[in-house]
Amino acid sequence: MNLLIRHFQRYRERKPWAFCWRISIEGLLVSFLCALILAPLFPEFEREFPDWDMGTIFLAIVVIGPVVETLLLQALPIYVARKFNAPFIWQIIISMVIFTSLHLLEGIPTGIAAGLVGGFYFAFTYAHWREKSRWTAFWVTAISHAFNNAVAFALLALGGEL
Repeated sequence: MNLLIRHFQRYRERKPWAFCWRISIEGLLVSFLCALILAPLFPEFEREFPDWDMGTIFLAIVVIGPVVETLLLQALPIYVARKFNAPFIWQIIISMVIFTSLHLLEGIPTGIAAGLVGGFYFAFTYAHWREKSRWTAFWVTAISHAFNNAVAFALLALGGEL
């Protein structure tokens, strides 16, 4: 456990851009590994995407989704938690629980890989940078989320699911 705490403490010492790209790649790799392990164990729900063109789906998943989710699922819960003087770890947990519960609607592999793992990384990112600046917290979290969604979009498009 101390190793994990030290690992994330090192992130807290980084500048915003170095933090952003490193945590984005790490979060994506951990999520992907979880999805690979869980996918054979739990059937995914059949996804039905709207009958939109690829550009509109990309815009929704990679641009609009991360901005809206950062505002509603990280900024708002962490703002409320901070108003009640919640410790840093509880700010992360509150945001992560909300994020996970919404992503569980897609099935257990997605709920855990994207919801729980992604939710942890995005909540940690927002809570950490919120201590310094709302704007930095927002852009670092939204870019990290957009990167993750862009990779997921590419994998779904290549797999013919879109």
